[in-house]
Amino acid sequence: MPRRSERVVDAVRVRRVLAPTDFSAGAEAAVRWAAAVAAAFGAGLTVLHVIDLSDVVPLPAAVPGFVSLPLGDIVEQTRRGAEEAMAQLLDRYPQAEPLIREGPPPEVILEVATEVGAALIAMGTHGRTGVDRAIFGSVAEHVVRHSPVPVLTVRLPRAS
Repeated sequence: MPRRSERVVDAVRVRRVLAPTDFSAGAEAAVRWAAAVAAAFGAGLTVLHVIDLSDVVPLPAAVPGFVSLPLGDIVEQTRRGAEEAMAQLLDRYPQAEPLIREGPPPEVILEVATEVGAALIAMGTHGRTGVDRAIFGSVAEHVVRHSPVPVLTVRLPRAS
């Protein structure tokens, strides 16, 4: 007779794992976990990068030493950079399906999880505390609190 843990695993139908990435080392560690979980369940893997347009701030032409670009050019350059980083990531995870979207990362991650039918979201966390957390917020915390599916958070150990 199978043990209870084996019955639970058998009862879970994991067809797709979502791995949001900002291309940081912590996010890649989460992609590694997501790839392992997907392989264990024979599931698909979607790697998502969200271009946060609130980070794209055009500088006025009057700022000395800076060349101002139209917002459309800035967004296009940001998208090209994301596509290049995604291509490099896919060299290491060729089984993954890439997806690049624009918008507020927490909301887009949750929308895409529903859209692709993810049974699990695996994402890195920066482990921000104090002022950094108050200023930058926590995408991972928002996703954990609002996700309709389990969320695996992966944090790199602090450098000693």
